Amino acid sequence: METQNNFKRTSELIIKFLKKELSVQEEKEFQQWLNASPENTALVESFRNTTHVQKEINYLSAVDINQGWADVSKQIAVKPTKTLAWSKILRYSAAAILIVSVGFGVYTFNAKIKSGNNETAAVHDIMPGSKKAVLQLADGSVIDLSDANLSLVGKNGKPTMWAKKGVLAFNPEENRNNRKGYNLLKTPRAGEYKMILPDGTKVWLNAVSSLRFPTSFNKSERRVELTGEAYFEVAHNKDMPFKVAFNKTEVEVLGTHFNISTFSGKSKTTLIEGSVKVTEGGKPQLLKPGEEAVVNNGAVNIHKTDTYKSIAWKEGAFYFKEDLMTDIMNQLFRWYDVEIIYKGNPDTKRYSGNIRRQATLNQALEMLNAVSGTKFSLEGRTVTVDFNK
Repeated sequence: METQNNFKRTSELIIKFLKKELSVQEEKEFQQWLNASPENTALVESFRNTTHVQKEINYLSAVDINQGWADVSKQIAVKPTKTLAWSKILRYSAAAILIVSVGFGVYTFNAKIKSGNNETAAVHDIMPGSKKAVLQLADGSVIDLSDANLSLVGKNGKPTMWAKKGVLAFNPEENRNNRKGYNLLKTPRAGEYKMILPDGTKVWLNAVSSLRFPTSFNKSERRVELTGEAYFEVAHNKDMPFKVAFNKTEVEVLGTHFNISTFSGKSKTTLIEGSVKVTEGGKPQLLKPGEEAVVNNGAVNIHKTDTYKSIAWKEGAFYFKEDLMTDIMNQLFRWYDVEIIYKGNPDTKRYSGNIRRQATLNQALEMLNAVSGTKFSLEGRTVTVDFNK
C-alpha cells in the first residue's frame, strides 16, 4: 500500500509531467510508475483529457509543490482504507496540491474509467462570477457596466466618468460642481466591481452589494452608504473625514485600508492599515490594524483577526479558516448565483482551505468534497448539500 510520502512523490511527478519539467532521472521514475499499472496511466490521462486543462495549463507555472503539499497535509490525512482506493487518494492529493498551490481548480476530476479506457464525463457546470454591476445615476438613468467600456461626456465636452476593464472612475474636476444628488453602484449575484470615487478613494464591491455615494462630496465630510461587502482604500484628507454608513453603524476614517461586510445579519469591520472609528448606538470605539469589530444586535466585539480572511475575496480567493460548511456555502451562493438546499442536519465541523474564485462551481465542490466528505449535487442552478452519511 502506498505511503503518504509515496503519494506526495507521485503527485509531484504528475504535476511536473503536466508542466513538462521532468528531469531525465524523474522521467525514468515517472515512466516506471506509469508502466506499473494501467490504472496509473488512466489516472494521468484523466487529468490530461479534462476539458478545462488546455485552457488553464498556464496556471501550472505558479505551482509551488512543496508548499502545496505542506498546506494539503494539514487538511487531508492520507490514510488508505478498504473503502478509499489508493488511486482516489492520489487523485485528491495531486489535485489538492494544484488547487491549494495554484489557488485554482485546474482539474474537474470527472473522468470515468470503463473497460480500461478513460472516458471524460460531460458534466453540467457553472462558471464563476465576473465584473458585473449596474450604475444608477442621480437623474434616475441606469447604466449596465457589465463588460462595458464607456465614457460619459459633460456639457463642456470633457468626460465626467468612464468604465473600462471592470473599473468605474470619476473625473474629480468635472464632478466637483455637479448638482447635488446620489449615485448608486450595485453588483448582482456572481458580480463584483471596482470604483474610484472623485476624491481618489478606491472601492472594491463584492457580489450582492451596493454603494450609495453623492455626485460630489461636500466640504466637511465624504459620506457613503454600504450594503453587502466592500474593501476601501481611502484617499487621505485630514480636513474631510471619510464615513461609511451601514445598518445602524458608522465607520469614520481619514485615510486607511479596511473591509466591511454586512452579510448574515451582523457586520464586520476589519482594519488592514491606519485607524478607524466604529460608532454603534452613539458609542465610538477605535480599531487598530489587525483588529476586527463585529456588530451583532447592537453589541460590538473587537478582537485580533486574520485580516486576509476578510480581504481574500478582493484578492480573488475563497479563504476558509475554521468555517462551518454553511458559511462556506453562503459565499458560493453569492459568487456562483445558485440556490442552496440542505439535506439532513448541517454538521458543526469547521474547515480551512483556499480556492481561487476563478474556479468553476464543480471544481470548488469537488475540492470541498475531498476535504470534508460532504456530498454535493448540482441540478440547474441549485446545489444540494447532503449531510446524511
